[in-house]
Amino acid sequence: MSSDLTLLFERLERWLSAHAPQIYSELTPGAQDSELDELEALTGQTLPPDYRELYCRHGDWGKALLLTHLPLLGVQREWLMWESLAGEDFASSPEGHSSFPLDAITPRYINLGWIPFLTDYGGNSVGIDLAPASAGVRGQVITFGRDEREKYVLAPSLHDFLREYVERLEAGRGRVIDENDLDFPPFQPFQRLELTNAAGEGVDEYLRLADLFPGFGAVPNR
Repeated sequence: MSSDLTLLFERLERWLSAHAPQIYSELTPGAQDSELDELEALTGQTLPPDYRELYCRHGDWGKALLLTHLPLLGVQREWLMWESLAGEDFASSPEGHSSFPLDAITPRYINLGWIPFLTDYGGNSVGIDLAPASAGVRGQVITFGRDEREKYVLAPSLHDFLREYVERLEAGRGRVIDENDLDFPPFQPFQRLELTNAAGEGVDEYLRLADLFPGFGAVPNR
């Protein structure tokens, strides 16, 4: 594991322990290398070291990374769902899809080189792009999914994404929100995180996942 990434994980864990103890308490032990090997075999993709290290640190980060982190079984299920639709006519059509920056992400509905690690449980994900377009970089962190026709690069790598995220939290540009889950038993209180823009404003409603990460990569800081 790279020493720089280890330090980032430790900084994030310290921040969570101090500011979001419930989220911190729900972090799980790391995944095994063999489990990540299974994901590589399934997708036919070699995973970048930073993606593997994220899962080897904690197999489930819960809501520590803003959205809900997908354990590896969840990643496999999401990928298999997209694979089942990849042969449909709409899957490869560029119509209605766009990339920010231009030509960084393949403008299409499905790309089996997109590997998620965060989900909104509404069919949309933040993940790594292992099959980028001509102006993109393999391993870039992007938004994609059922409703994500405008696809944004959030960072050139997962390592860069994590660094930006941790620095935002440490600089006071993130906050913890305590809520009660009134929809699903046992109706327990839970914590979630929110990032703020340069003006210190959070996002009450969002139309795209990129809105939750103001100022990341190609996303406007608004």
